Amino acid sequence: MDQKRSYAKARLTEAMLRLLKTKKIDEISVSELCEAAGLSRISFYRNYPSLEDILKQHFETITSSFLKDTSLNFRTTPRKEFIRYLAGHMLKHKELVSLLMENGLSYLLKEAFDEAFLRSVEIYHDPYRCYAASGAYFNLISYWFRSGCRESPEELAELDISF
Repeated sequence: MDQKRSYAKARLTEAMLRLLKTKKIDEISVSELCEAAGLSRISFYRNYPSLEDILKQHFETITSSFLKDTSLNFRTTPRKEFIRYLAGHMLKHKELVSLLMENGLSYLLKEAFDEAFLRSVEIYHDPYRCYAASGAYFNLISYWFRSGCRESPEELAELDISF
């Protein structure tokens, strides 16, 4: 059962990303998505409550993988190093981040940032600091993307940015 579910989720995610290249999310119907994925509507509703949830889960998977593969922590990693790694990670997923921003779904990115930063609450028990840091880094990355990612991650990290 899990293999079928994983297959369906992968197909729905791939189809959603393809469709978002030519349409806004509010122009995509569940039926159209399922047709593009080669799946039934039942497969969609068995896995997701909404179209946005496909993107949310996809970005959460990417974020979890990034956090698992690095030992970065906004509290202990030097700011420049943290910005460099974070910007590099976001740049690897430039197409997805751009699609989310172009579709007015940047709040999904913000939620992913919040959740990632809040994971450190278990250690530090300071949610206010986590939300403040999440917002600061989210806005930095958002502005960088809206500006066309002109600076490299290394150049962005070298800017005199303090929070």
